[in-house]
Amino acid sequence: MFLWSIESGVNLVTKQERPVEELAGKIRKRPYSTISDNCLTKSVEFARRCTAMGLEAKVVPCLALLKLRVPVVGFRVTVAGPHFYTEVLGKRYEVSHESRNEKQSEPRVLVRLGRFQVRLKYNRSK
Repeated sequence: MFLWSIESGVNLVTKQERPVEELAGKIRKRPYSTISDNCLTKSVEFARRCTAMGLEAKVVPCLALLKLRVPVVGFRVTVAGPHFYTEVLGKRYEVSHESRNEKQSEPRVLVRLGRFQVRLKYNRSK
């Protein structure tokens, strides 16, 4: 069910998107680590939690332009590299890191390399 603004006719938010946005915000706030808590691990965890809520979620691998900060000098360099994001309810969610300015920090996707659904972990009974 969509909530609509009568004056503007613009879709404000769905009932299902509100908990998804809250979950995305929690995952974004965790510190980014290239080894243990990167865009792949955060996207897969986000997709698993959304799937557990009964929503269809897909992790999308892509080749993107990433802005990296050079530690010693302090300026930013743009490089092409692998990136992952999640699509939930047809909307793209970037959960890799908390962004101060959405347009500057969000990677620019060059090529989508497919999509894959994430399966929930299950316990095998022996």
